[in-house]
Amino acid sequence: MRGLQLNEEKTKITRVSDGFNFLGFHIRQFKGSCITKPQKEKVLRFLLRIRDWSKDHKDIPQGEVINHLNPILKGWGNYYRHGASKETFSYVDSQIWKMLWIWACRRHPNKGKRWIANKYFQISQEGWKLKATTTNRRGERQTITLSKVYQIPIVRHIQVKGTNSPDNADLTSYWEQRRTQHGKILLAEGSRLHKIAKNQKWRCPESGDHLYNGEEIQQHHIKHVCDGGLDYEDNLELIHQSCHMNRHAKRGRA
Repeated sequence: MRGLQLNEEKTKITRVSDGFNFLGFHIRQFKGSCITKPQKEKVLRFLLRIRDWSKDHKDIPQGEVINHLNPILKGWGNYYRHGASKETFSYVDSQIWKMLWIWACRRHPNKGKRWIANKYFQISQEGWKLKATTTNRRGERQTITLSKVYQIPIVRHIQVKGTNSPDNADLTSYWEQRRTQHGKILLAEGSRLHKIAKNQKWRCPESGDHLYNGEEIQQHHIKHVCDGGLDYEDNLELIHQSCHMNRHAKRGRA
């Protein structure tokens, strides 16, 4: 503790019922329970960033808008999904829809709203989603849509039992079970990636280690795309980034 000093500007004493902000969350006590919600200022700043981006990109195709916003929305939602964020997620979705509706109307000032809705949005029970028809790398036409933050499930963090340590060799199965559970949270059940990971028993086929051991995970085509390989489950593997690089290095040497 020698030499430690507190930043007076960032340090304050507050009542637990009033709460405090920490790492983008607002934490307070409500009816005897600890409630963590996304910090209001962070939410507004996030929406402002998207609004500014949409104003600076008025003329780009909606497909590029979807490809730009989808990873941003998923990453932001995954960060906050361990708190009481469902109400905030719904608010963010509604605000983004309003931004995109204004963005679409500005592009076609002489068109009716029904024409704009049919051209830019997919309307279903899940609400209105920005849509676009694009061409994948094989020249096939496909329809993509903007992700909804509200559809990201809220998942409570499970505390580590007692003094369990990853360095304890007797607890290998416990930590692998936690990593598998973490993977099931990250990959939507029934999705292609979830099925691939399940078929691999949540292990890297190259190293044999658990997929979620802290390394970045990439998709590997068993039959390479240049040789006519397709993006089907039986032709894809989830593999650690370093192992993926080794696979391609071996193929290059061969």
